Amino acid sequence: MNKTEKDEPNIIFFDGVCNLCNFWVKFVIKNDPNGIFYFSSLQSKFAKSFMEQKNIKLDFETIIFCSRGKISQESEAIESILFVMGGFYRILSRLIKPIPINIRNLIYKLISKNRYQIFGKREYCMIPDDKIKQRFL
Repeated sequence: MNKTEKDEPNIIFFDGVCNLCNFWVKFVIKNDPNGIFYFSSLQSKFAKSFMEQKNIKLDFETIIFCSRGKISQESEAIESILFVMGGFYRILSRLIKPIPINIRNLIYKLISKNRYQIFGKREYCMIPDDKIKQRFL
């Protein structure tokens, strides 16, 4: 059986040294009991290779989400992740979606540009514990 883009795992690419980004990853892990999400810091070799293959500019100021062959960034990535998480988060994603994308992305970019000043920055990427290590690419 051939592997298609529809078979690709849900991968969240995040800035590994950003405290806000690491908080978001931990939040998703906590709310993902079935382990349907995988993670890769944007600083990793895997992310660099993946972005080259998909012809995506490596941008450390945005979250990138790949799900079923579709790539989303910025506020669309957040909304898509919430949708895939399901339950209450799917409802929340549906409340966010009608907000015009340019307004959502303006807010996203404002937070992204100031995230280190507001939330801090690590010297090194997060090292996952043994329970979740296999979900980091």
